[in-house]
Amino acid sequence: TAGVNYRQGLDLPGAPKHRDYSVLYLSIIHQMKGDYETALKLHKTHLAIAQELNDYAAQGRSYGNMGNAYNALGAFDQAVRYHRQELQISMEVNDRASQASTHGNLAVAYQALGAHDRALQHYQNHLNIARELRDVQSEARALGNLGNFHCSRGEFPQAVPYYEQYLRLSPDLQDMESEGKVCHNLGYAHYCLGNYQDAVKYYEQDLALAKDLHDKLSQAKAYCNLGLAFKALGDFTKAEECQKYLLSLERRMEACAYAALGATYRLVQKYDKALGYHTQELEVYQELGDVSGECKAHGHLAAVYMALGKYAMAFKSYEEQLELGRRLKDPVVEAQVYGNMGITKMNVGVMEEAIGYLEQQLATLQQLSGNEAVMDRGRAYGNLGDSGHLLLGASAGHCSRHPGQTTGGRRQLRFGRCVSSYGRV
Repeated sequence: TAGVNYRQGLDLPGAPKHRDYSVLYLSIIHQMKGDYETALKLHKTHLAIAQELNDYAAQGRSYGNMGNAYNALGAFDQAVRYHRQELQISMEVNDRASQASTHGNLAVAYQALGAHDRALQHYQNHLNIARELRDVQSEARALGNLGNFHCSRGEFPQAVPYYEQYLRLSPDLQDMESEGKVCHNLGYAHYCLGNYQDAVKYYEQDLALAKDLHDKLSQAKAYCNLGLAFKALGDFTKAEECQKYLLSLERRMEACAYAALGATYRLVQKYDKALGYHTQELEVYQELGDVSGECKAHGHLAAVYMALGKYAMAFKSYEEQLELGRRLKDPVVEAQVYGNMGITKMNVGVMEEAIGYLEQQLATLQQLSGNEAVMDRGRAYGNLGDSGHLLLGASAGHCSRHPGQTTGGRRQLRFGRCVSSYGRV
């Protein structure tokens, strides 16, 4: 919808400034989507409008955006051409921040072209201007790029100081993902230099950050690298531990893949395939002794059985999930499972049991705080009301059909009336 609005802006007559912004934003949208050919056409339109307005700074931005698009397309000669024009304009209007970023972009293009001396000069210019401006974010990018430049050329002694300077800035950056990559690169540089103890230090930092980010792929890479570093140090016990952790992570990633595949097949209603993948998910988690993963897998299996109308199997899976939720001491899971067990009993018409589970769900939710818990309590009241109405209808029908058998029926009727009031709270 954003693209539609910007296109409408292009058709406004006599509003070149408005068209300038519309074209700029639309070109950025296409560039972010990876549609570089369309983005380039729009960048050129933006340049023409900027020239019509005699807006020199906007012309510089157009050249820069065109350079970035050509860079993404691998047309590095063209990227250099447009970034050089951008740099010329930013120097004429004395836009130091633009100069810094343009030097960085030129460096990337020159490095791709194999013009390493020119690339290094532009990387250094980027760093110098960023420091002059006291722009920590820009300085960090320049330091990381300089480290990567030297690392890619096997110049590890030159790469190390740049990465170390980056890490000194990292508390101000609040970018754990980039910090992890720099720790990885620094560990690799030290490993290549034979500084295995330092390699271990930075690989461990990389691992800690990957764990904080819950990034299993980066964790796997870090364990692999740590294992190699410990092996190089002759510490085979720790190397073996890293290998075991790596294998465990790989199995967890496999279980996650089974879960994702199962969920996909549930969405397209191919329940037999979903059942197969969720069964494999459960088996992996059981093999790993991962109680939390096993708990989720039972819930996934129960959802498939519910969709298939196999309510007895679904209820059995929910019972398994509830037991694991109790072991985990997770009241959120317990409440969710009680609710699902109640709904399962409603589906087979056992209303008194359904009400019992729904009341247990409600009692558990009463102990929890937060907006989600409040919403869940509302849903629980609604389900209780529904089950009460169903029980009320069934009991009234029983009494009318069997007037002589009143004791049990009358009790159910009173109970149904009582519970049905939940839905009106």
